Amino acid sequence: MRPASLALLVLLGPLALAGCGTVALFGEYDVPESPDVADAPYPRLVDVPEAPAPGAFTDDVPDPAEGVAITVDLTEAARQQNAAAAAASAPVLTDADRRALGR
Repeated sequence: MRPASLALLVLLGPLALAGCGTVALFGEYDVPESPDVADAPYPRLVDVPEAPAPGAFTDDVPDPAEGVAITVDLTEAARQQNAAAAAASAPVLTDADRRALGR
Protein backbone atom coordinates (compact mmCIF):
# COMPACT_ATOMS: atom_id res chain seq x y z
CA MET A 1 0.00 0.00 0.00
CA ARG A 2 1.33 3.41 -0.88
CA PRO A 3 2.00 5.92 1.93
CA ALA A 4 -0.53 8.41 0.51
CA SER A 5 -3.36 5.86 0.46
CA LEU A 6 -2.40 4.65 3.95
CA ALA A 7 -2.55 8.21 5.28
CA LEU A 8 -5.94 8.69 3.62
CA LEU A 9 -7.21 5.46 5.21
CA VAL A 10 -5.94 6.54 8.62
CA LEU A 11 -7.72 9.89 8.30
CA LEU A 12 -11.00 8.72 6.77
CA GLY A 13 -11.37 5.43 8.71
CA PRO A 14 -12.34 6.99 12.05
CA LEU A 15 -14.64 9.48 10.31
CA ALA A 16 -16.49 6.67 8.55
CA LEU A 17 -16.95 4.79 11.81
CA ALA A 18 -17.80 7.81 13.97
CA GLY A 19 -21.57 7.48 13.58
CA CYS A 20 -21.74 3.71 14.16
CA GLY A 21 -22.40 3.73 17.89
CA THR A 22 -23.82 5.70 20.75
CA VAL A 23 -22.47 6.49 24.16
CA ALA A 24 -25.16 4.39 25.86
CA LEU A 25 -24.54 1.31 23.75
CA PHE A 26 -24.91 -1.15 26.65
CA GLY A 27 -27.23 0.78 28.93
CA GLU A 28 -30.53 2.62 28.98
CA TYR A 29 -32.61 -0.53 28.40
CA ASP A 30 -35.70 -1.25 30.49
CA VAL A 31 -35.60 -5.05 30.57
CA PRO A 32 -38.07 -6.59 33.04
CA GLU A 33 -36.94 -9.46 35.20
CA SER A 34 -38.49 -12.76 34.17
CA PRO A 35 -40.56 -14.65 36.78
CA ASP A 36 -38.06 -17.53 36.75
CA VAL A 37 -35.21 -15.24 37.66
CA ALA A 38 -37.24 -13.19 40.14
CA ASP A 39 -38.11 -16.32 42.16
CA ALA A 40 -34.62 -17.87 42.02
CA PRO A 41 -33.24 -19.02 45.41
CA TYR A 42 -29.88 -17.29 45.04
CA PRO A 43 -29.35 -13.81 46.53
CA ARG A 44 -29.27 -10.79 44.32
CA LEU A 45 -26.75 -8.00 44.75
CA VAL A 46 -29.42 -5.73 46.21
CA ASP A 47 -30.12 -8.36 48.90
CA VAL A 48 -26.61 -8.13 50.37
CA PRO A 49 -26.74 -6.26 53.68
CA GLU A 50 -24.63 -3.23 54.33
CA ALA A 51 -21.34 -3.91 56.07
CA PRO A 52 -21.24 -2.97 59.75
CA ALA A 53 -19.04 -0.19 61.01
CA PRO A 54 -15.37 -1.09 61.50
CA GLY A 55 -14.96 -2.96 64.78
CA ALA A 56 -18.65 -3.91 65.01
CA PHE A 57 -19.34 -7.61 64.54
CA THR A 58 -22.61 -9.50 64.25
CA ASP A 59 -23.72 -13.08 63.58
CA ASP A 60 -23.63 -12.32 59.85
CA VAL A 61 -20.22 -10.61 60.06
CA PRO A 62 -18.07 -12.47 62.61
CA ASP A 63 -14.91 -11.15 64.18
CA PRO A 64 -11.84 -12.13 62.10
CA ALA A 65 -9.86 -12.71 65.32
CA GLU A 66 -12.22 -15.59 66.15
CA GLY A 67 -11.39 -17.20 62.81
CA VAL A 68 -7.67 -16.82 63.46
CA ALA A 69 -8.05 -18.39 66.93
CA ILE A 70 -10.00 -21.32 65.48
CA THR A 71 -7.32 -21.84 62.84
CA VAL A 72 -4.61 -21.89 65.51
CA ASP A 73 -6.60 -24.39 67.61
CA LEU A 74 -7.26 -26.67 64.63
CA THR A 75 -3.61 -26.54 63.57
CA GLU A 76 -2.52 -27.65 67.04
CA ALA A 77 -5.16 -30.41 67.10
CA ALA A 78 -3.99 -31.62 63.68
CA ARG A 79 -0.38 -31.67 64.90
CA GLN A 80 -1.39 -33.78 67.91
CA GLN A 81 -3.44 -36.15 65.76
CA ASN A 82 -0.57 -36.57 63.30
CA ALA A 83 1.76 -37.46 66.17
CA ALA A 84 -0.80 -39.97 67.55
CA ALA A 85 -1.26 -41.49 64.08
CA ALA A 86 2.49 -41.88 63.63
CA ALA A 87 2.75 -43.59 67.02
CA ALA A 88 -0.20 -45.89 66.24
CA SER A 89 1.24 -46.89 62.87
CA ALA A 90 4.50 -48.14 64.39
CA PRO A 91 4.88 -51.93 64.61
CA VAL A 92 3.63 -53.47 67.85
CA LEU A 93 6.47 -55.99 68.03
CA THR A 94 10.06 -54.99 67.51
CA ASP A 95 12.51 -57.15 65.58
CA ALA A 96 13.92 -58.40 68.90
CA ASP A 97 10.41 -59.41 70.03
CA ARG A 98 9.83 -61.35 66.80
CA ARG A 99 13.18 -63.15 67.14
CA ALA A 100 12.28 -64.06 70.72
CA LEU A 101 9.00 -65.53 69.50
CA GLY A 102 10.85 -67.53 66.85
CA ARG A 103 9.55 -65.82 63.76
